[in-house]
Order: sequence, then structure tokens, then C-alpha cells
Amino acid sequence: MIKKLLVAAALGTVMSTGAAYAGPFQIDVGFDASGNGSTLTGSIDELGYTGTLATSIYLGDPGTPGTAVIDTNIESVMNTYGFASIEGDTYGGPNPGTFSYPLDPSQKNIASLNPINSFADNNGFTNGITVPYGVPSGDGVFWGLTYDYMIEGVTTATGVNFNSGYFDVFYENGTDRIQVLRLNVEGSEIAGPNLDIFGHISYDFDGNGTDDAAGDSFVQNFFVDVESGLTFYELWASGFAVGDLMTVSWILDTNVNPPLPTADQLALTDTGALIRQTTLDGSVAFQVPEPWTLGLFGAGLLALGFAARRRRDQA
Repeated sequence: MIKKLLVAAALGTVMSTGAAYAGPFQIDVGFDASGNGSTLTGSIDELGYTGTLATSIYLGDPGTPGTAVIDTNIESVMNTYGFASIEGDTYGGPNPGTFSYPLDPSQKNIASLNPINSFADNNGFTNGITVPYGVPSGDGVFWGLTYDYMIEGVTTATGVNFNSGYFDVFYENGTDRIQVLRLNVEGSEIAGPNLDIFGHISYDFDGNGTDDAAGDSFVQNFFVDVESGLTFYELWASGFAVGDLMTVSWILDTNVNPPLPTADQLALTDTGALIRQTTLDGSVAFQVPEPWTLGLFGAGLLALGFAARRRRDQA
């Protein structure tokens, strides 16, 4: 019962704090690309994205509340609902274009580490467009972050209520594509054209109840909470060890205009699904538990051997 109350309180906090939800974190890429003696980036408040190509799949009339919706950028999921039958078709509206698969990485990438704006603080990060991944940079290579996602929900009178699914985050350096995080979707909130989607992080990447980062120090050390000095993995694993997955929470904010598609934005696939494509801008922010809450995870940290952590360099 106590855990259920804590979870409910955490979700209420997510929905009520909005844009003020950010908790500073850093990224440890394991090499010093900027020559400042640290493998860490500077302090980051949020991950920014621009021009994400989102494909919304409606399994019925979007104007009817309760219609099932799948939103994704994964080609295999798109094809399950007949996307190949409309690829290249023209859609109307104020900004005519064509239905297409998302370009990787330019329409599936994190474009900025906010508020970082210097090369030294970026530590080799690139949006993957102006500088290709994999180009040598100091002791390492330029790198970027991309994401695959599939989220599900139902239409309402004012938009879509998303209540399940995931965003998978990947590190890329031109050779390797390594999953470093999963964001599990637990709910959303609509305010006009603004859509907030929220949930908790996970290192169970396939949802089968196992720790998929076990033994992988690169993935485990990738995201670091500035205030506690703990990695996101440590915070998640401590809860995982005691059967409570509600540790680091996240919120994604974006703008979908209009929230529900108009007729000239839709195409009918050969499976009977209706498709809309939009380009989205927005950001993702994280929040770790408050300091007093971290004490609840102490038993989990001790059980996993994280009590005696090595001291981290600071960017």
C-alpha cells in the first residue's frame, strides 16, 4: 500500500510540475573528446529534439473518442499497419508533402543537450547532421543519440491519451549502436496543442523482467545524476533489487497541431488503418527521487554492491 501511494504521488508530481521538471544530469561517454581531462559532458537539464518524423496510426475514426492509436518511428511497426501501401503518396493540408519512412539519424535524433553550447561541454556530441558520427575527435569520436519509439493510446475529445509503450534511446558513434536507456510510458496530459508524455526509466530493454544492462559498464555509467552522483542505472537497479521500479522519472513535452488530424492529413492503408505524419519538436527531462526518498533505496544499493562507488570526475 505504501508503494502504491508513493507511485501515485510521483505521477501527480509529474503532471503538476510541467516544464519545471528537469533535474540536472551528465553523460559519460568513456573518452575525453574535448581534451579537458573528463569523460563527462557538462551538466544537462534536458535532451532536445527537432524535426522528429512521427507516424500516427489510427485504427478507426480519429474523431471518435476511444479509437486506438499507435504512434511510432519504427519501420516494422509501420509496415504491420500497411504503411508500405501509401509510401510516396501525397498528403494535403497547409504544408503538403509525402508519406515517407523516417531518416536515420536526422529524423530520429536528439539534436541538443540543453543548455550546453560549447564543444568542451559537449565532449564530442553532435546532432548527426552537421558532423557525421564516427569522425575522430580528440581521444574519441563524434557521437550522437537516436531513439526508436512505439506508444499506444486512445483518442479523446481533445487529442490522444497515451498510456503505454516505450522510447528506446541509443548511443551511436558511426560503428556501434548501443541501447543506453528505455523510457516506459505510463500516461500523458493534453493542454491545447501541447502534449506531455511521462513515465519511468528502465534497463529492462525488452520488457521481460530482466536487467539487460547487467555486466555492461558503459551502459550502466552512461547517465549520471548531478546532485546525488549516482548513475541512472544505480538508481533504477536499487529499486529493481527490492521490487520497486519507480525510480528515475521522465517527461517529454511536444506540440501536436492540430491534436487530432483533419481529413486532408490522413491516408488509408491497405489494412484499413488511417495514417498521419507530422514533424515534432520538444524536449525530454528527468527527475530523480528527492534526497529523503533516496534513503528508501539504500537496501537495494547495498545489495547490489554500489555503496562504495568510485569517485567520478566532474566536467
